[in-house]
Amino acid sequence: MKMQRSTLSSFRVLLVVSCFILLLDSCQDHRIPDPTTLAAVQGPPFASGLRSPIGLTDDPKGNVWVTEAGSGTVNNGQVSVITPSGTVYPAITGFVSAISPENSPEGLNHLLYREGKLYILHGVEEKLYIVDVSSFTPGVSTPIAASSLTGIDIGTFVRNAHPNAPDDKDSNPYNLTFGPNNDLFIVDAGANAIIRRNMTSGALSVYAVFPDYTNPTYPSAPMGPPTIDAVPSGIVFDGTNFYVSTLGGFPFPTGIASIYQVSGTASAPVTPTAYKSGFSGLTDLTFTPGGKLIATEFGFSTPGRVAKGDNPATSLFTPAITPVDIMLSTAAADTYLLLYYGPGIIVRLSGSN
Repeated sequence: MKMQRSTLSSFRVLLVVSCFILLLDSCQDHRIPDPTTLAAVQGPPFASGLRSPIGLTDDPKGNVWVTEAGSGTVNNGQVSVITPSGTVYPAITGFVSAISPENSPEGLNHLLYREGKLYILHGVEEKLYIVDVSSFTPGVSTPIAASSLTGIDIGTFVRNAHPNAPDDKDSNPYNLTFGPNNDLFIVDAGANAIIRRNMTSGALSVYAVFPDYTNPTYPSAPMGPPTIDAVPSGIVFDGTNFYVSTLGGFPFPTGIASIYQVSGTASAPVTPTAYKSGFSGLTDLTFTPGGKLIATEFGFSTPGRVAKGDNPATSLFTPAITPVDIMLSTAAADTYLLLYYGPGIIVRLSGSN
């Protein structure tokens, strides 16, 4: 009898402790599936002093890696790493930095972290760099010299394939994601195409090509050519389909940019399907915890903002100052990191309903 009471008492304690642990776990795992609004977290930016930053990614330790195009006058493009506390350290330095025809710095584009490696795109060199950073410790490790790295040539293949014909041969590998068979899929903003890299053989192929837009200013009030390049800018994969945002080329008319859906299982070259239209100057996409798309608009003809990917009329956060990348933080619940190209800062946004 005594043993039964003792066992029952122990069971009750265990039950209470288990419920408490489950409650803690549910709080830690809780994320708002699809926020209806985003607000800037009070206080200073998560990071500042970045030189023309373009892309964000993070690792399992909560470190954020960011590409900086640099000044455009010397080769000071770099990848920086930002600790969860917001301290910025150089990680890979000395990348080529140039001035674009639009008179802004260019060079490094987006990057992606996976299993201890960074996959980094360089638009001017038209190359992919794969760098092992598994043993890199921010603030302790010596920065890696870009000159010590060997880039993978993307541009030569793209120019020879000429997916954007009859336009001039061009390549600007801009953004990337992993997809079927763990292959790498790169949106090329110069070729208006998705380029697939077989990660086993290294072979490159054209996966999809994006059509031009009709220039709405032509011919009544002509500004720019009769048609406008799509200029793919962001790419994400949901396990079945890719979603690609487009910037839309000069003269960047309001409402011309779209999000395309591209099948992940169709035979290449895949024909993109218009998913949502009516955006302006889209630069990036990310998923909410509930699987909905969030998009960033740079702000050429309209104020920069963060918008719902399935409803261009709905703003989640505005104004935003030249946003070029957004990601859902893995270190803080209901927090998104928004990268500003012009000011060179990362802003934290909190999601709510």
